[in-house]
Amino acid sequence: MYEVLNLIFTLCLLIHIYTDCKEQLLYDKVSTVLMVAGVIYAYYFGNLWQSLYGATFSLAVMLAIYWLSRGGMGLGDVKFALVLGIWLGLEKSILCLVLAFVAGGIVGISLLVTGIKSRKDSIPFGPYLCIAGWVSLLFGNELLNLYWQLW
Repeated sequence: MYEVLNLIFTLCLLIHIYTDCKEQLLYDKVSTVLMVAGVIYAYYFGNLWQSLYGATFSLAVMLAIYWLSRGGMGLGDVKFALVLGIWLGLEKSILCLVLAFVAGGIVGISLLVTGIKSRKDSIPFGPYLCIAGWVSLLFGNELLNLYWQLW
């Protein structure tokens, strides 16, 4: 069952990457499948309380950015971050958002500096959330342990 849920997670992330890059949309149907699978994953292999904390934290951060950006970030990203929080729990959700913002920032700045994109062009954030979510789910414990060992 663990492998099946991870496969569902990976396939849904790939769908989100494709649709966000092509259409700048993260479909609610895909996020709903991820949410249901995430609750099952948390019940059997995680901690439901940690999932609730992760979902709440991710939702709060992304909703604040959504409001502050006045439409610069889509509501699909906000809903998707909530779903990732269910899968990841609190600590890995923090890791996921940090990784996504760092990666998205590096790519965004690179696109602006090279002139490929201008300040008014939109850059989809979903792919960075997807990649960061996948890395956080599979390697989050190791990355967090490495981080805490540095301090």
